[in-house]
Amino acid sequence: MGDVQRIFLDSNVLIYAFSATDPVKQERARALADDPGAVISTQVLSEFANIVLRKFGMPVSEARKRTSELAARCEVVVVTPSIVIEAFRIRERFGFGFFHSQIVATALAAGAITLYSEDLHHGQKIEGALRIVSPFAPSARQPRAPYRVRRPRRT
Repeated sequence: MGDVQRIFLDSNVLIYAFSATDPVKQERARALADDPGAVISTQVLSEFANIVLRKFGMPVSEARKRTSELAARCEVVVVTPSIVIEAFRIRERFGFGFFHSQIVATALAAGAITLYSEDLHHGQKIEGALRIVSPFAPSARQPRAPYRVRRPRRT
């Protein structure tokens, strides 16, 4: 990909590209999906398909078409067994839920410098290489606060 910076997109961001409820978020999500460095995973594709079918009530044929368009628009990384295992380390270190940990592990494996997600801590740096950004919230409304690492309980 040359000089193109890789960005990883979470499904919660991509849903807005096909939602008519918020035109500003829709425009931002589409711009991110059209970025030449946009990367998603097979997990993101599955989550996207599930949401448009279940929450939007989209017909299967249209959901298939939208999911195919998304797969063609972005680079798709397959979630491998090693990424799944790495997600456990991310979970232990940062305290994210497992599926969010898997998103982070995949973004790191893909060499992304930014992970766009509404569900994670805006401004947080992961492994000194990946920055989490909430693409819809103005920085003024999301102050950067130190993130506390959740420590595993001792048994």
